[in-house]
Amino acid sequence: MFQKIVNFWFSSFITERLLASPLFNRMAQKTHHHVSSITDKGTKTGSEFIKAFKENLEKEARNNARK
Repeated sequence: MFQKIVNFWFSSFITERLLASPLFNRMAQKTHHHVSSITDKGTKTGSEFIKAFKENLEKEARNNARK
């Protein structure tokens, strides 16, 4: 029980110190920016893949219907 209280106090102390740190805030902002840009690129690439896949399926369906 005592260990849980000390652990809670220590983690609260560390969290408060990190939130007050300008360096930590800049690092978090840069990390967020990089993750957001990677996610946006992945979404764009995924959308392009789905569009090309759909077009390919439609083309194959038309070719099979002709046979």
